[in-house]
Parts: sequence; C-alpha cells; structure tokens
Amino acid sequence: MHFKLSKKIFFVLLLLPIIWSLCTKNPAGTSIESNYETISSLEFLYDLTYQKQQKSVKEQSILSAELDIIEKAEDFIVLDLFLYNDAYNKEQYHYPNTTQMITDALIAKKKQNPNIDIIFITDPINGFYGSYTEKNMNLMNKNDIIVIETNLDALKDSNPLYSGYYRLFIKPFGNTGKGFINNPLDKTAPNINIRSVLKLANFKANHRKLIITEKEALIASANPHDASSYHSNVAVRFQSDVIQYMLEGERAVAKQSSITLPELQYKNINTNHIDNTKVKYITEKGIFNSLINNIKRAKQGDTIYMGIFYITDFDLIKELENAANRGVSIYIVADPNKDAFGIQKDGSPNRSVLTKLNKKSENIHIRWYDTHGEQYHTKMSYFDFENQNVIIIGSSNYTRKNIKGYNLEADLEIVTEKENNFSKEINAYFQKIWNNEYGDYTVAFETYQQNSIIKQVLYYIQETTGLCTY
Repeated sequence: MHFKLSKKIFFVLLLLPIIWSLCTKNPAGTSIESNYETISSLEFLYDLTYQKQQKSVKEQSILSAELDIIEKAEDFIVLDLFLYNDAYNKEQYHYPNTTQMITDALIAKKKQNPNIDIIFITDPINGFYGSYTEKNMNLMNKNDIIVIETNLDALKDSNPLYSGYYRLFIKPFGNTGKGFINNPLDKTAPNINIRSVLKLANFKANHRKLIITEKEALIASANPHDASSYHSNVAVRFQSDVIQYMLEGERAVAKQSSITLPELQYKNINTNHIDNTKVKYITEKGIFNSLINNIKRAKQGDTIYMGIFYITDFDLIKELENAANRGVSIYIVADPNKDAFGIQKDGSPNRSVLTKLNKKSENIHIRWYDTHGEQYHTKMSYFDFENQNVIIIGSSNYTRKNIKGYNLEADLEIVTEKENNFSKEINAYFQKIWNNEYGDYTVAFETYQQNSIIKQVLYYIQETTGLCTY
C-alpha cells in the first residue's frame, strides 16, 4: 500500500513540471495584428549570394540601408536584433565586420547627439545565455546606449518535455558566471558554463530583426551578424503610422525584461500616400493568421510564391496542399538546410517536409537555393491574386515555434495593386531566382529530394514536441 502511494506521488511529481510548462503563456503585447495603415514610402531590399560563370557574386543592400537609417535618425533609434556578434572560426573563414559597423554607427550617433535615445534589444544567445557579455554590447553600455537582453523565461515554453524541469530545478541557480566549456561559436570567445547550455535547451528566441526611428523603420530576415553576412535575405524599409504599433511591441518586450522605455513617438513627416496600398504589422501568431488567411483566400488562377529558410508547420503545410488541390499554383524556393556556419547539416527539416508536399499536387513546384556555405535565409510570401497582391515579409520562419507564438517575431503584411512598383520588384525577384536569370541561383527539386522515412518520423516528433532548434 505504502509502495503504491509512493509510486503515485512519484508520477505526480514527474508530470507536474510538464503540466506547468504546457500552461505557460506569452506576456501581453505579443502576437500583434495591427490595423491596416496607409504607407508613405516603401522600398524592397535584398541580399543575394549566387554563382555566375563559376564565380561567387554577392549583391547586398540591407546593411547599407540600416546604416543610413541610423545616420538619419534624430530623436531615437530602437533596434531589436537576434544574432549580433562576431564569434566564428576566424582561422577558417573571413567575413565583413558587419556587427562592428552597426555598433560604430550607433556610438558615433550617440556622441554626435547625446540627447538621442538609443535602445538595443537582443537575444541572450549572443553572450551564450549569461556566460559572458558580448563585447559590442559592452561598448554600447559604456556609451550610454540602453542594452536589453530579452528575458526568454517570460515566453511560452515550446519544449514542455524539458522546460518545466528547467524552471523548477535549474533556473533558480541562475546562469551567469565563468565556465569551463569551449565556446562552440568561436574558440577565442569566452568559455561557457553548463547552466547556460541547459538554458539553451529551452529552444526559445527573440528572433526579431528590425530598426525603428522617429522617421522610418526596417523589418528584415537578415541578422547584422558577421558569420551571416553573405546569407541571402530580404527586407523592407518604409514610412507609415503602423510604426507606432511596432514601438508599442518593443515596449512590451522591454517590459518583460523589467525595463521601461522612454516615450517614443513616430513622426509622420512624409504626408504623401502610395495609392491603393496599405500595411499591417504582425508578430508571432499574427503572422500565422495572416499566412493562413491569404492561403485560404487563394483560388484557381491565383499564384503563391514563397522564399523560405525553414518550413515545417503542420497547419501551414496542409493549407498549401488544400490550395494546390483548388487549382492554386504554388512556387517555393527553399534553403536545402545543408550549411550552418561551417557545419554540414543533413537537410532537416526542409528536404523531408517538401519532398512529401511535392507529391501532393502537380500544382506545387519546388526549387532549392544553390547555397555554397551560406544560407538562403529569406522569409517571404507573395500572393498574386486576381485583383491585388499581398506580400508578407520579415523575420519569421514557417515553423511551429516561429508562427504559433513561441519565439518573438516581426513581419509586415503589404496589400497593394498589381501594377505597383513594389509588387513588380517582388515578382521580378522571384522570377530571377526561379529561372536563373543573370546567374545561377536555384537548382531542381530532385537535387535534394529526400525520401527517408526515418527523417520523416523524426520531423514529426520534433515539430510536435519542440525538441529541435527550428
């Protein structure tokens, strides 16, 4: 009898942390779906690394736009950037000093204008979850720039089989302090401690990539991170009253990290409006809703283009299948998931997911970006409807964690007429890389087709449980 009671108590104690983890919720101010607002200026930016006549070509415009935005700011600059460091194997690779360029620009702006508010929000991964303070952030702190490492514990748990136990047994001991484990990002960087590694296993992130000033904003898929400098990415630079929603969203992120931001107000200095064009700011579950609603809206004769680094979400995949069965033409350019900062990957999860999706309909067409060490890091969908176009662009991959309210994400939904210059530029971008115009961008689906049942099962387990980094 006593043994049976002890056994019951053991199982209750075993399950309670998981139940606790499953009950976690995101703080207020996340999963934003703003009102549609008019827009005064709208610029499509992209970075592309590709091969031309067997030589590597790098077209880049995002970093220069970010530096220009910083230079033109007068009242405030808010940055929310996921990867921001120069940690990589410098003996084997060489990348531009992207992170330092942003840091130098921010410090120069602060010295030029001491009254400007500069707030830098980032993810704890850059100091390996408390093991040390990243050197660029040290410099910013010393120059009166507010640096906020996002409190990821405030976010909903995406890995409930682990996170409840972490909250109960590991979190109370903290994760700061010197460590003895070699830094996996860069052997010259400070060592990391075991508690930081255990914090990493929660698989959470503030994955946003945006810059806001009183004059304009930029939302990107790109990280200003040295080892990411040659990735292929997209961004949008714009002026719109929707920027005020972005500021309130960043205020919420700062609040969950116990920081109160100063009053910040977007100034609509450009009173012109682009005709028949409106934008909506969407984050977390708001991105999922926007994607699903537009896929469901598509009918025979419409076309959906996607450029994506990761695509795994079950609901999204099912809606794409349903759309293809309705006669919607779907074109997907995806990263083959083979390169990650010098590490060779096995193609998970994209190859398994898209191999299965490709079999569902002849209306689904897939090509792989032809990466050579870098990544096709884009996150963008383009809905070519009969009477208008919708573009969804930003930081979010199409995975459970990214669009179901676990990671912090930031996208912009743009609704515009078909003859709008922005629409034409997006269309030209997809046509260029799909058809290999002026260079070698993509390869046929068969190049990385993957029919492994084991990897299919592994993908289902990882996507369902959250036991994965994507």
